[in-house]
Amino acid sequence: MRTRTVVAIALSVGVTVLAATGMNYASASSSAPKSAPSVQEADASVPQGGDGQTNFNYRNDNDRNDNFRNDNFRNNDRGRIHVNERTFAAEPGVCTAVISSPATSFNVLNESDRTLEFFRGITCDNGSAIAKIGPGNSSSAIDGTPVLDGATVPFALVGSFRAIDKRHH
Repeated sequence: MRTRTVVAIALSVGVTVLAATGMNYASASSSAPKSAPSVQEADASVPQGGDGQTNFNYRNDNDRNDNFRNDNFRNNDRGRIHVNERTFAAEPGVCTAVISSPATSFNVLNESDRTLEFFRGITCDNGSAIAKIGPGNSSSAIDGTPVLDGATVPFALVGSFRAIDKRHH
């Protein structure tokens, strides 16, 4: 009987505390949360079509620049250049820096239709090229600039190259 009395007293104290603090515990009077807005259909898209006057046939368009068309549309794949097992695009005139670690020299495979100039250092304007690699050729053991990290063994090797445009001499 004593257990029932203790439980009844604890229950009445708990109800009194809840009533005094004004807290609603699992009250049915609380408002339901607002639901997410409903999904609305998008407007119908405009039908695809032209005005009947536009000519989309570029082959007969005499206003276009033929050099632009030849350089940018027909020769999109200018080839690839592999330097120490990394692949680069052969963009004419663009200087590409190559850092290879750990390496003692550069091995270059030119699979493009352009001639490459390879330079010592990170820029292509640090003097004359130390190697020229023709289209479809390769060259091994090209020296670069060693970057030392306080040790006698180079931490990395730095070089750069650029592809020469076909019209460049």
